[in-house]
Amino acid sequence: MNLLSLETSSQDVSIAVFKNEDILLEYNFSSRDNLSAMLVPSLEFVLKSLDLSMGNIDLFGVGIGPGLFTGIRIGLATLKGVAFAEKKPLVGVTSLMALAFKFVDTEKNVISLIDAKKGEVYLGGYRFMGGEPVELIPPCLLKINDIVPLLEKFPDKIFTGSGAEKHKDFLVHHFSGSRQLNRSHFLANEIGMIAWQQFRRKRYLTNLQSLSPFYLRKPDAESNLAVSNAILD
Repeated sequence: MNLLSLETSSQDVSIAVFKNEDILLEYNFSSRDNLSAMLVPSLEFVLKSLDLSMGNIDLFGVGIGPGLFTGIRIGLATLKGVAFAEKKPLVGVTSLMALAFKFVDTEKNVISLIDAKKGEVYLGGYRFMGGEPVELIPPCLLKINDIVPLLEKFPDKIFTGSGAEKHKDFLVHHFSGSRQLNRSHFLANEIGMIAWQQFRRKRYLTNLQSLSPFYLRKPDAESNLAVSNAILD
């Protein structure tokens, strides 16, 4: 089975192709305001490098967020279009779980933190059992100060992600003995491995209209529109 995975929820965009559980190729690049122009050519380059076409892909994995609103929308729209045309199954994976999966071999609790600006973080907590993630804390959006009472009951913590990097001093002060570990920010490899696990358990979508971005906060454009309407009213 050929699997293609895609992650666009941050500026660190990545594409990976697997043969069953074995990765064949991972392609990473940084994108700012040019993702919509770069994504399809990048997908074509990756497939051509492996002498494959979209028709040869049996399963798609895609990051659904949380993260950059525009990047998530572009990634989902692109993969939905391809998967719909090919009538292939698709698995959506949160970026928080994908970040934690980089520590799949640890016995510690993994706390994924993504910087959400405005003094907030996207947070998810995971532990791995037999190589598969168990969700300890569902993805949530919190003020950084509010994570302290939530996490006090979880010992042996590893913090990872852009939120852990930004708030390193805060974490060291409030969680002595915990560790801040960061590996590559590119997540297509981890999304592909999770998608393969989910597919084997028949946890995938064929009705692609039911796959939506995983937002924990409204996009700024929607929030600004709501404020404008309130002022006009």
